[in-house]
Amino acid sequence: MLVAVLSDKPELREEFCRSLGKETSRRELVFYNPEEKSITLIDTIGYPEKIQPLLYALSMADYVILIVDSLTPKIGEIIIALSSLKCENGLIVSKVSLPLAGTTLEKFEKVADMEAAKAKVLSLNPMEAGNSLFGLIHNTENVQSLGHVAHGILKSGKLKKADKFYVLPDKKEAEVRNIQLHGNEVEEVSAGAMFSIAYKGEPFERSILVPLRYDHEVGNVINGRFIKSPFYKDELRGKIHAYSNMQFIEGHLNESDITLNQPMAYEKGEFILIVDASNQKLRIVGAFQSKW
Repeated sequence: MLVAVLSDKPELREEFCRSLGKETSRRELVFYNPEEKSITLIDTIGYPEKIQPLLYALSMADYVILIVDSLTPKIGEIIIALSSLKCENGLIVSKVSLPLAGTTLEKFEKVADMEAAKAKVLSLNPMEAGNSLFGLIHNTENVQSLGHVAHGILKSGKLKKADKFYVLPDKKEAEVRNIQLHGNEVEEVSAGAMFSIAYKGEPFERSILVPLRYDHEVGNVINGRFIKSPFYKDELRGKIHAYSNMQFIEGHLNESDITLNQPMAYEKGEFILIVDASNQKLRIVGAFQSKW
């Protein structure tokens, strides 16, 4: 199970993660693993300076820990991001009264101190996952002894040696040559696992991993409807960024469609986050629901 640890204060995130586990990987996000627990904590390093680490962590996480010691604009931004992406599984660690009415965070549990939050994390059980292959690739590299290597999280299904898969939005086919789990070579990985695979095929970057027969749509123009956040008060002008499952793509927003500079992979009916990355007050504009 992956748990995103969120706060506007990097020192609070790091303190919480280090108190529970050992750092095992640092690739844009930092990952920690408690001993003898199948849990991985994600620290969104780079946030709040950059919005992308927050969004990447939310796509990967099954559960969220939100640590708040004071209500700030960036805490508001995190709340809006969580609600816009329909995140409902999490825990708020705070003694502060937060404006949660009408957001999905009304369903979060609440505790007042870190010790209670740590106990909750250690009691978490794996979330139910589907059978269809779906993974998120957050980093790739070329390793001299292995060739092309991709690091990611499997959100549903299983991945085995010699399996063939597609990566989107590039529409590239690849084949698994080698799988590693926590540094050990294995024959297969299941939903919830953070994996590394050496693969046969053309190199790719941050991507979605899907079966050869997939249901996702891929395109530069996405039709649907825009739902503006009631907290975003500025007038939206010029370019925006659309975000979905590790894809952060520049484009322009209209009432009934988004036109993007590069293709995006998405599902019918999916909520795609609209981001005003240059806004100094609030970068989350709202969500765009793609047409069914």
